[in-house]
Amino acid sequence: MSDFKTLFGQTNNNQDEKKNDIIYEQNNTSVDDSNIPSKNTNSQVINTTTDGTNLKKERGDGKIDVINFKNLTQIFNKGKKNEYKLFENFSLNINDIADDFQSVSIMGASGCGKSRLVRLLCGLDDVQSGSVSVYGKPLSEFGNIPMVFQNHSNSNYPWMKVIDNVMLPMIIRGISKKDAYKKAVQLLKLVGLEDKQNDYPNMLSGGQNQRVAISKCLATNSQIIVLDEATGALDIKMKREIQNIILRILYGSLVDPTIINITHSIEEALYLSNKIIILKANPCGIVKVMNIHYNGEEDKHRGEWIFQTDEYKKYYAELSNTLANI
Repeated sequence: MSDFKTLFGQTNNNQDEKKNDIIYEQNNTSVDDSNIPSKNTNSQVINTTTDGTNLKKERGDGKIDVINFKNLTQIFNKGKKNEYKLFENFSLNINDIADDFQSVSIMGASGCGKSRLVRLLCGLDDVQSGSVSVYGKPLSEFGNIPMVFQNHSNSNYPWMKVIDNVMLPMIIRGISKKDAYKKAVQLLKLVGLEDKQNDYPNMLSGGQNQRVAISKCLATNSQIIVLDEATGALDIKMKREIQNIILRILYGSLVDPTIINITHSIEEALYLSNKIIILKANPCGIVKVMNIHYNGEEDKHRGEWIFQTDEYKKYYAELSNTLANI
């Protein structure tokens, strides 16, 4: 991928549907992690909307949680021999990291409720008992939170061209077709699909379809994006390319993004996350929370260099042992 511009919409804690766009511009970046820009790069950030109004970066101050799951209870076949307690007064808080992004991976054995949690967060399932809040507001007041599924057919409409798929969330929000097209082109450049905009999803590979799905999520202007095993069905090369795109989104955004990643991959969790939450099943409970930081991140962004660090080896052993003994 050569030069690209990424168009991010302004968001706030109430997910106001704003038509003004923020342009983030960065040159000479590819999906190769060696080209992920360091913190010393001279990237140009244009803090202006389409009407010329100056905007400030929106960053969290760490004083309010991003997400709160409070006293969730969901029991299947209650009172029967095969009763299964998915949640029983389960609570989980994902805090805001001041002046930085949040990239949280949730791991655990099958059936522990990790996918159900994000389905509740995205409004795909109803809360049986308890509550979900985002930035201190009830979920119903925050707006839709997009998800990238493992199966891209759940995200991309096969009868629509790639460009139309990415434009759709903006058209629904009332953005003009002209502005939606402009932003969709920018987003497809970000994920390296600018030459595929007139193709249909069945003409793309699985990895390319996942890139379209990520673009659609960005087009919603949500400050929170959920990945439910989004790279689980991809080969190693494409998996890394998608992971590097996610890192570019985290490091390049003008807003304070939060990515919630459901994964079974220890390597992916350690590559993308600054926090990992490990859950047990029946009922769901928090086994361990790991804060992830690598020496050198103060000066450069995440990349494959982390795999050679002592911290990575230590985290990998700790995470492997915890998951094996749940």
